Amino acid sequence: MVIVALLSLSTSADDETRALAADLGVTPYEAGQLVRGALPSVVLRTQDGARAEAIAAKLRARGQVALACDLAQVSGSDAMHAVRGFRLEPDALVSENQNGTSERLPWNEVTCAVKAVHHLSAQSVEVTHERKFDLGRAVMTQGLMVTKDTKREAATQVTQREPVLYLFRKTGTPWLLAESQGRYAALGSLVRPTRQENFTTLLRLIRERLPGVPWDERLVAMRARAETISSDFRGHQTSSSNASAADLFAHVVALSLGSS
Repeated sequence: MVIVALLSLSTSADDETRALAADLGVTPYEAGQLVRGALPSVVLRTQDGARAEAIAAKLRARGQVALACDLAQVSGSDAMHAVRGFRLEPDALVSENQNGTSERLPWNEVTCAVKAVHHLSAQSVEVTHERKFDLGRAVMTQGLMVTKDTKREAATQVTQREPVLYLFRKTGTPWLLAESQGRYAALGSLVRPTRQENFTTLLRLIRERLPGVPWDERLVAMRARAETISSDFRGHQTSSSNASAADLFAHVVALSLGSS
């Protein structure tokens, strides 16, 4: 599967909507849904790589920032190296694994850093049954049935906002840092009471070690569409996340930065 991603507009949304509708063979309303709002946006998904490249070329010819991307080349969060314990050395970020081993990411191997937010949501529905006295039923059945079963459903929803940083490198899958997963003892005297403060400090220190490396934060404000990641067979528990969409857009942003 190949997608065409629109990253930014240099013309009005109205002008691009009309042109894109003609390119895709869709209505202006449908094209407008792809163009307006937060970018990046996926404007086409297709198995036809040549068509995807042609649509991306038309967008660029109109002055837009767009590219085609093969989804087979996109790494998901679960395939990335997750940084938890760490050391900041002069020449590398060292990831300390729980099994006592460590891995190194030399600073000169980092091609770009993309900051984003994973939005997680979990919903559960508790079903309770209780029997209550029913005068009407008691009269109709002459006392044989005096109660009725009453079902109640109570829904609970929990949401979580997880700031993350993708470190793309020259070879191999990206490294991923997540605010709630970090162990921040290595910050030493800079350690603060909250994870948010410590993550902000860590990102500042990383950025200082990457002078000249593109650093992009456009995905922080974007609420990408969440996908269901688990659900029980009765629908009583469901969880969803936008992580896969954020992974895709981070990859697209990295490609764009590499080609700019």
